[in-house]
Amino acid sequence: MIGEGTPDVSNIPFVSVPSVFRLEPQGIRGMRVIYNNTSLPQDRESLYWLNIYEIPPEKKDAAIKNSILVTMNTQMKLLYRPSGIRISPEKAIEGIACHHTYKNTLRCSNSSPINLSVIAVYARSASKTIKSVDDDLLMAPFSDREFHFNEDFTEKTVIILKYINDAGEQLSYTIDKK
Repeated sequence: MIGEGTPDVSNIPFVSVPSVFRLEPQGIRGMRVIYNNTSLPQDRESLYWLNIYEIPPEKKDAAIKNSILVTMNTQMKLLYRPSGIRISPEKAIEGIACHHTYKNTLRCSNSSPINLSVIAVYARSASKTIKSVDDDLLMAPFSDREFHFNEDFTEKTVIILKYINDAGEQLSYTIDKK
């Protein structure tokens, strides 16, 4: 799920400060994201996207034929975890249940109240390892998620989930389906 939405939405529960600023070449600038106490679910994490638009200044003296202006939009996940939720991704991933639903499809259930940032899903058998072809691998709280593969695999497969924890580390968790 690539970030969705527009900058025109007015009911967002976060404010970035400063909202607009100029950044000099080679410069570094901090930005604060402040929760404005809008009512959010307290039984699960909420996911938002922080969009940072980078628009370079136009150079007045540049020849139009020999220049290009590149703008960028950087998207970052912004997760709000209520104070009552104390489970870590390392513990939540242990509760993932997966089952083979079709020859090349795996359905996994996240019974935890947090979003799991999965970055790769592998199905490993005795003869080969195949990787999921899905782009968006985020597992939302209290939800099921299907992962698709280009090749078929059997029930007797080891599932490997690569995910990112709260510190930004990439970790692996293995589910033995034998």
